[in-house]
Amino acid sequence: MNYLRFLAKSPYLLSFGFGLNFFSSLGQTFYVSLFNDSIMSALEISHGELATIYGLATIFGSFCMLSLGWLLDWVDLRIFVVCTSLLVSLGCWTLSLANGVLMVFFSIFLLRFSAQGLLGLCSQVSMARYFDSQRGKAASVANAGFAFGFAVFPLVGAWLLANFDWRDIWRFSALFVLIVVIPLALFQLRGHTERHRDYKNKLGQESDALSKGPSKHWPLMKVIRDIRFWLIQPAILAVPTIIFSIQFHQLFILETKSWPMNLYASSYILYSLMLLVATILGGLFIDRFGSLKLLDIYMWPLLPVLLVLALFDHQFIIFLLMALSGFSFGLGLVAYVTIWAELYGTRHMGAIRSFNVFLNVFFASSIMVLTGWLIDKGFSITAMSFGGMVFIILAAFLLLISKKINQNNTI
Repeated sequence: MNYLRFLAKSPYLLSFGFGLNFFSSLGQTFYVSLFNDSIMSALEISHGELATIYGLATIFGSFCMLSLGWLLDWVDLRIFVVCTSLLVSLGCWTLSLANGVLMVFFSIFLLRFSAQGLLGLCSQVSMARYFDSQRGKAASVANAGFAFGFAVFPLVGAWLLANFDWRDIWRFSALFVLIVVIPLALFQLRGHTERHRDYKNKLGQESDALSKGPSKHWPLMKVIRDIRFWLIQPAILAVPTIIFSIQFHQLFILETKSWPMNLYASSYILYSLMLLVATILGGLFIDRFGSLKLLDIYMWPLLPVLLVLALFDHQFIIFLLMALSGFSFGLGLVAYVTIWAELYGTRHMGAIRSFNVFLNVFFASSIMVLTGWLIDKGFSITAMSFGGMVFIILAAFLLLISKKINQNNTI
């Protein structure tokens, strides 16, 4: 009932956050990678070469997001969303015309930078900025759009690929952004001038209170000199890196395991449901026990996933893969933000979070490139799965060291 009342109070702005996360699927790995075979066939390139293009485009996009994301603090939200959506449409259109490596690189860069990057950032910042005491509820509603995208886009993408040419799909997607996404976002932002004016007035009233806040608020340069920050990173990076690598190379896995595309695509519904459940449970767990304790356990569901992926080919593995990886990633979505607030305060959270996003993107993209080349060299899914298990165990060991340091207050 509390959630229903909350939704009824701010339906337009909440649906705006939900929608941006949902439409960010156009640039998400789980959707774009559905077209890997089509792109590789059209360009006559290998898994490793496409992974390199995708990884480099993603890294370049993360640099641009860090360089330009600050504009969201200064430019009107409506202008920012329209410009970002135009970039998404341009990325879809250029991918439909791509006939060479450079054009594919440019298209993927635009999709990763604008759809996966800026649309998601805009949703997160809007929920945090314009909701105060109920910020957690707003974030959960917006994150539901992300989970809904996991459920819908793979199914729609698989159906479109079965009935249309891949270039036509991206051409239709470009028009869809112009005709549907932009007008819908502007409609959802009705009354934004007054909303933002109230927000600015509130900032002015709270400036004195903020200056008298807690003293432990670490700036980014101090954070990156803290050994705990780096010991925690493998635990932060393990789950998204492994999951995104599986998603990017999902067509190779389907071919190797002889799994049907339709069954695999429909199983993303289970992934999204488990992600939603884990997000709710993760928030409750952190409020009671803290983020470090959640990091202790959130990686472990991936161990049985990697084990069965390495040893078995039965189609039932698809559902185990989706259920446990969705649950693990959902827990991580909560912990990735709160861990830094617990350790380093909130005053410089934007800079700390942005830096960690860059590390995440850089490392995950590098691993996707590496796995692509390992596939080309003939490495098996079994070998790469066991490598992921070793990574998780090492990350857990380093996290244990960081907790000892934190308890002893040696930093």
